[in-house]
Amino acid sequence: MGDRVSLSFKDNDGDESVVLFHHWGGTDFPKVALDWFKGFKKDINSTAKKNSSNPTTRFEARNIMAQFLQWIGKNNHYRECIGFEKDENGNEDLMMLPIYSDDQLSHSIYFGKDQNDGDNSDNGHYVINTRDGKMQDDQGQFIS
Repeated sequence: MGDRVSLSFKDNDGDESVVLFHHWGGTDFPKVALDWFKGFKKDINSTAKKNSSNPTTRFEARNIMAQFLQWIGKNNHYRECIGFEKDENGNEDLMMLPIYSDDQLSHSIYFGKDQNDGDNSDNGHYVINTRDGKMQDDQGQFIS
């Protein structure tokens, strides 16, 4: 049981990043990644020094995956839940807010060398092109 999906980034040179699998990501995870990328690219384009060239400003796929991983590590939704707030007696209460690890991403997220190196059987694989910011699923459909 799960809502499995995978995604990767592909750059102008045709290079593709490692694949990021998410056991519970569903079809929302690739959309979150696409929204993140569009905002990230806009920020980089507006803040990069003129004629600056590095893996980030060239939007190289491998670097962009590292940048995305850094971003998801800041979001509780993608961090490992290590418990729940305690009630007045000091017992964990599942009705209270979860406590997230500062050091671990969710156990649901992992890398693969390609789209076949993990389980994306529920929702397939998505590729975000770093040149034009378009996302395509493994059926060849473009998703915006």
